Amino acid sequence: MATIPNTDQTDQKPMSTIILAGGRSLRMEEDKSLLMVSGLRLIEKIARDLEPYSREIIISANRETMDRYSFLPFRVAADNEAGQGPLRGILTGLQASLDPVNFVIACDIPEINIPFLQKMMTFTFTDQYDIVTPVTAEGKYEPLFAFYHKRVIPSIETLLEKGVRKVIELFPLHRVKYIPMEGDGRNWYYNLNTIEDYRRYIKDKGAFH
Repeated sequence: MATIPNTDQTDQKPMSTIILAGGRSLRMEEDKSLLMVSGLRLIEKIARDLEPYSREIIISANRETMDRYSFLPFRVAADNEAGQGPLRGILTGLQASLDPVNFVIACDIPEINIPFLQKMMTFTFTDQYDIVTPVTAEGKYEPLFAFYHKRVIPSIETLLEKGVRKVIELFPLHRVKYIPMEGDGRNWYYNLNTIEDYRRYIKDKGAFH
């Protein structure tokens, strides 16, 4: 387990981090979680960046690919049902987590703005909100870079039973805090969905690969 930083929020009520790695990476045409970034596999870089702020790291994966992450010293939780998208991955991670509060991040987000993360945390360890998520200047939510309380588990189960797959459909059912993403995240927020995204990121950040 990581050593939790000396902040009131994390000392009193530690959180877990759930990395979603159950996607098929169809647009990348290879497993994006295993791309090399700064000398590490992308999923390991994300885990290492968040480990100091987490009581545990959970990799939420599917049964067919979970063995890919055996090189990591973190717990892997496998989806009970495949093909249900990130909403199922969030549910799998929340069910496996030891903590009520969980930070959920997709495996294709290589940079984490720690001050922004800490700002989100200040709204997380209370009973006021069940979800804390960034929102861009254009009103776009980032539900795969967000905090979820275990209180949302029954709602996710109900949505999945109804065939709903979009994470955003969970929001109207709960108390959500929307945090404006300063500068629209252009200076740090990347999603590596395609090989072009990856190359652009490597060029922009001067990362090793």
